[in-house]
Amino acid sequence: MLSRLSPLAQRTISPRLLSNAQRTLVNISYPSPKIAVLELDRPPVNSLSLEMSAKIVESIKEIESNPEVQAMVLKSSNPKIFSAGLDITEMNRPTVARLEDFWRNIQTLFLTLYSTRLSTIASIDGHSPAGGCLLAMSCDYRIMSATPSYKIGLNETKLGIAAPYWLKDLFVTTIGYREAEVGLALGKLYSPKEALEIKLVDELVDSPVIDVALKRADEWASIPEKGRVASKVMLRGAMIQDLEEKREMDVGWFRDFIMEEGVQKGIEGYLKNLSKK
Repeated sequence: MLSRLSPLAQRTISPRLLSNAQRTLVNISYPSPKIAVLELDRPPVNSLSLEMSAKIVESIKEIESNPEVQAMVLKSSNPKIFSAGLDITEMNRPTVARLEDFWRNIQTLFLTLYSTRLSTIASIDGHSPAGGCLLAMSCDYRIMSATPSYKIGLNETKLGIAAPYWLKDLFVTTIGYREAEVGLALGKLYSPKEALEIKLVDELVDSPVIDVALKRADEWASIPEKGRVASKVMLRGAMIQDLEEKREMDVGWFRDFIMEEGVQKGIEGYLKNLSKK
């Protein structure tokens, strides 16, 4: 299976991070024997903190442990926001140890979702910037609400930071080199119509997104697992292996970049402006 390419959570997520008495963080349900729904539930905007990313990984592995389940729908409990992305407070004057732990968990979240044997359907009902876009692109199929005001994309540069190399590679693989080059440089957020045109999403719907997502999940779950997973391995294996080999290099790059004083001042300015809204 594809997930065997990497020993993911065992060496990056400590057991203390997998329990949270104050929050559920995610909800798991099974609308049919072959389909699971993983619902992001960290109010107000499903931002990806260290604990949130760890909980998502734990939940995916719980779903994977049931051999009958073949497909997973990823959705949000917030009807207007899929995920606002990384929790910026994790990068605001952090300790080095916490920052490194945070980034290793983000790597593991990507690797786990991108490499899972499950067919994964992103049910994007709301805004999906930055890390939210990462979650969506890591899925096999993306369905987004056609509501014109919603946005999706990688807007890191507008916050004074840069996407890591592996997220850049995923973006290029998804939408093509030139569009990714412009999108990353400008921190562009795309409307649903624009996202469909560049293949950032696969389908737009006016009806409740989850209803269509469950139908697509049923279609994907009907494909014999052995052939489907083998195809996924061929397409995604090289990118997964590359990050596995460069994880600590990537952690060092992220740590050094985020800890730069200019970047820290930019993050502080962003949080200050956000608090005024």
